[in-house]
Amino acid sequence: MHTKQEIKETTRAIIQFTDSYTNSNKACKQVIKNQNLLRSLIALSLYKISTHIGLELDLQRLEVRLWSRQCLSWIRLYGDAKVQAELVNQGYGRVMSITFSTAGGIGEEKDNGIYQGLFRISEFLRELYNGRNNNQKPSFQPLPLLSRITEEQIEEEGANEEIDAQMTNKENQWNIKSFANCAKAATLNHFIHRLII
Repeated sequence: MHTKQEIKETTRAIIQFTDSYTNSNKACKQVIKNQNLLRSLIALSLYKISTHIGLELDLQRLEVRLWSRQCLSWIRLYGDAKVQAELVNQGYGRVMSITFSTAGGIGEEKDNGIYQGLFRISEFLRELYNGRNNNQKPSFQPLPLLSRITEEQIEEEGANEEIDAQMTNKENQWNIKSFANCAKAATLNHFIHRLII
């Protein structure tokens, strides 16, 4: 069992990594070369979900998960095709699906987290389907196989039903309903692409 001090140190290390991270593909490739770091970020993103002991410890765990997902998102954002492939292979779709899964208390159940998860998964799928051609980020061609694998990860988590449920979300500050529609469109595009290919 992890102590409060260990959780605080882990959180501090993640925050330091996040703060020092530069927006360059070279730095991103260095992160990906360290397989254990990527694997650890995925594991920390899922750390003790659905386990509730005490408010303070739960908040620390939430912070560890939040910053781990943030690191993964930055890696995805500034990564090339090889980085996208490694993220998919490590279960990025599963991690992002859990952020907007509120049924049964599995996810974080915070509106901002739901919004972030829906936004990130829809953007990720869109870029995998269409490729990326952006001057500020590394470009890559469409990656249909990776989009299929990600869709399977989403489906395995039961997140398609969660997306449907979020489409009726009455919360308006984070525009969750709109991003649920975007995520649904991205997952439906998978089936359209599957029929074409």
